[in-house]
Amino acid sequence: MAIAYVYVYIQEGFVPTGILETIGEGREATASFRYGNLYLQRKDRFAIDPVQLPLHEPDTPRTYQAPEGFSLFNGIRDAAPDGWGRHLMDRAAGSKILSEYDYLVATGDDRVGALAFGSDLSGPKRMTPWPEEKLPGESFDLSMMLQIAEAYDNDDNIPVEYRRFLVRGSSLGGARPKATTILDNQPWIAKFGRTEDRYPVCRTEYATMKLAAAIGLNVPAVRLEKILEKDVYLIKRFDREPHNENFKRLPFISGLTIIGAHEGESSQQSYARLAQQLRLYGSKPKEDAEELWKRMVFNILCNNTDDHLRNHGFLWDGKGWRLSPAYDIVPMLQVALERDLAIGVGKEGRLATLKNAISDSISFGLSADKAKNLATSIQKQVKAEWIKQFKEAGLQEIDIEKLKSCFIACDEAL
Repeated sequence: MAIAYVYVYIQEGFVPTGILETIGEGREATASFRYGNLYLQRKDRFAIDPVQLPLHEPDTPRTYQAPEGFSLFNGIRDAAPDGWGRHLMDRAAGSKILSEYDYLVATGDDRVGALAFGSDLSGPKRMTPWPEEKLPGESFDLSMMLQIAEAYDNDDNIPVEYRRFLVRGSSLGGARPKATTILDNQPWIAKFGRTEDRYPVCRTEYATMKLAAAIGLNVPAVRLEKILEKDVYLIKRFDREPHNENFKRLPFISGLTIIGAHEGESSQQSYARLAQQLRLYGSKPKEDAEELWKRMVFNILCNNTDDHLRNHGFLWDGKGWRLSPAYDIVPMLQVALERDLAIGVGKEGRLATLKNAISDSISFGLSADKAKNLATSIQKQVKAEWIKQFKEAGLQEIDIEKLKSCFIACDEAL
């Protein structure tokens, strides 16, 4: 059995919310959670997982059990790393096989959202299954981060002085090399290319996010830097806000959490289900449902087929959950003419067509006529703008030619 105290950042700092207990290993692992009574008495309390860990009245003790097949509660699992971060942690742990609990509590202060964990009530503290004492390299600039990311990608023999990079990248989702950094006194996520990339993915993601902003979608600020003759894509963190001389952490949950779905069920879920959950837990569901629908249309138009539930996020605004700014939007090269998004689009399931998006627009509070007008407008804008935006981002003609197949929905008749 492993036990961790769960903390959440509220205005004055971290406060304890409850106790997490995990038992078992591998597929047999499961968890329980109890809210602390003092937390339940706070006026600013909120459910750290609105589906699996709803609030209850103080002085009525309740222990939640993770659903069958879940090793952690979704809202807590959101604070753990994915892909790249786990790769780094596995390298740090050597021969030790890490559990979901290990990944969770070993993640550093740069983890997404406002949760933190500790071994007692003295406050949050990283708990690593590998020695953490006196590791050099606490701060790296972008050029050093790039070199370390490449080293981790290509070499099994990593010098010990690079291990602090584990902390800088382990808190972030996705499979691509990345790390957190501070530029101009603001927190950013830096993404690096990989040696096997078939086209300049960092530059393409930057261009696509600029395109999304140009057509009016809510996206964070993005930057593209050239470091050691290589692209580094930067996206400003939307889960952090300036607060005094530091940064306030904003509570964050993923689409998996707001639906209550298991990771393996993501493809069985849909944008309409996300909109439905916004009506249950959101503070501005009508506004956010329309934005969500427009993002779905944009993903169809640029062939972003990696729009799974972890790539949809929600931020707590003090009253309810709001759709976070968009992130991880990248056109995916694909030969087939018929395409699917990662989650359901409309009455024809995951089929990535504008007609399918319009078919269930009522689930987003949009009439068929309004949805068709919106889709037509977005389609025209993307068709007119994408090559211009990609050229301005510095993509070469050969790369733009490769990416043209991603935008074939721009010619779909409505």
